[in-house]
Amino acid sequence: MKIYFPVLFIIFLFTNNSFGQIAYGSESSVDSTKVNKLTDSLSPNFYKTRYNETDLLHKITDNYGNKFEDLYGTRNMRPILHGVAYRGGGNNYYHKFNKRKNQNPLPDDGVLNLCQEGFSKSVYLYQKNADSIIDITGCNCVNGKSNDLSYVQLDYFDPNHIREMVKMTYESIKYDSIGPVYLHCWNGWHASGYISAILLKQFCGYTDLQATSYWDIATDGANLSPRYRSIRSQINDFEPIEEFKITDELGNSICPPMPTVIDSSKIHLEIEHLVIVPEAIPLNYSLILYEVKFGPGKTAIGNASQNKDLNYLLEALEKYPDMKVEIGGHTDRSGSEAKNKILSSKRAKFVYDHLISKGITTEQLTYKGYGSSYPAFSNKYKSGRANNRRIEVKILKKRDFGSSSLVDESAYEEDFKTTKDFNVHYHNNLEIGERIVLDRLNFEPNSTLISDSLNEDLLQMLRFLNTNATVEAEIGGYTDNSGIKEKNDSLSEERAKAVYSYLVVNGVNSSRLSYKGYGDKNPIAPNRQRWGRDKNRRIEIKILSK
Repeated sequence: MKIYFPVLFIIFLFTNNSFGQIAYGSESSVDSTKVNKLTDSLSPNFYKTRYNETDLLHKITDNYGNKFEDLYGTRNMRPILHGVAYRGGGNNYYHKFNKRKNQNPLPDDGVLNLCQEGFSKSVYLYQKNADSIIDITGCNCVNGKSNDLSYVQLDYFDPNHIREMVKMTYESIKYDSIGPVYLHCWNGWHASGYISAILLKQFCGYTDLQATSYWDIATDGANLSPRYRSIRSQINDFEPIEEFKITDELGNSICPPMPTVIDSSKIHLEIEHLVIVPEAIPLNYSLILYEVKFGPGKTAIGNASQNKDLNYLLEALEKYPDMKVEIGGHTDRSGSEAKNKILSSKRAKFVYDHLISKGITTEQLTYKGYGSSYPAFSNKYKSGRANNRRIEVKILKKRDFGSSSLVDESAYEEDFKTTKDFNVHYHNNLEIGERIVLDRLNFEPNSTLISDSLNEDLLQMLRFLNTNATVEAEIGGYTDNSGIKEKNDSLSEERAKAVYSYLVVNGVNSSRLSYKGYGDKNPIAPNRQRWGRDKNRRIEIKILSK
């Protein structure tokens, strides 16, 4: 149940941190129109004192959104840079009222409270349910002045979006009139921790090992799955951006330390993780139901339907019907082992029967008694013996959440999408009139330049047209809905022409191709969000004849 970090090694990692000799970037990189007109009184030291920011692991709000009422609506909120950048989650799942699913942006009170605390920006790091974001919130700030909080969605995995987050953090460092940034995911562990590790490399001189160790420690134990190896590699791969480097003196004033001692025994997974972050838990991992407590010689507990841990387990099994678990019963070392085996089996059977009575199928459950063979606590003390009279849940089977991203957002429905991904479908028989998006061919805003002539989607299209010599196609260019219509129409046509020219130069007969600009018509993703606008700046291929 514990994550074993070599504590002395961790202390060495973070007490020997040093800043490189680095200099400010140019002021021209700052967009002055985004400066938040507050006052110099909201300095890093103001926030450091207000939130009692002792170190990087200090929680301003806890896992349930409590501890600091003026920031209710956030959860697991921690400093990254004093008065500059903070990380955390959105308190939806544990909210005292108006509860909703965990996979959402900040609740309204969280947005308003950040605004009133003087924050200039909040960044939601996932795409799921991003349409519910309120872009701008105006409020009266703690210093008596008015404040506007901008709430945006940026992808933690997109290099361009990461650069944008580094830039906005840099602007908050350089200008007292720009308030702090709150970078958040759902729980305040994985994606926000990833961005935090990058910012610590950028502004605090963290080494690769320091940054990845920080990420591991700050997941509150939800870091055991092999799927997180890729995120550690991505942290290692990040190179600080020269344009946004700062001085040693400034870094030393805003970079919080790690705790002097890290108690790894306090970092562990509990049954609630199985509901809110099942992808973090490896197969065959056992979770103790700490709230299921048996008296000596007892095989049942009272008020099972109100037991918090049993309800978490029930919720997880209902939410993931393909999950299978073993209910393991345990005893202390009192009495004979033969009797303990029977006693522990009856305890496991009690939980098994309770779940069956709530509608869980027998295909999802097994149970077994282990007697006193596997103590989780010392039997020397009364409290240890009481805790050993326990239930453990072993994960035998669960959904494969993949390993290419931090969380599974597959439930997100792109209602706009009506076209097909060429990478998936180009080998198949295409129908006349079918449209295929070249998903991996992206244009920068206002650009018609194909920067990568070896783009895989372009190469696949070229191979497809050369292999199928009778196919005729129209190349359609699209923009997002930024700017004026006339310019978008022209821009989209130029994008289509650029692809047309590429294909003709590389051997496709021009008589088989045509091109057309559609401007911002027929979006395939919401233009309200940055990721959606990126998708809408696209090329579609329409099959005209075969």
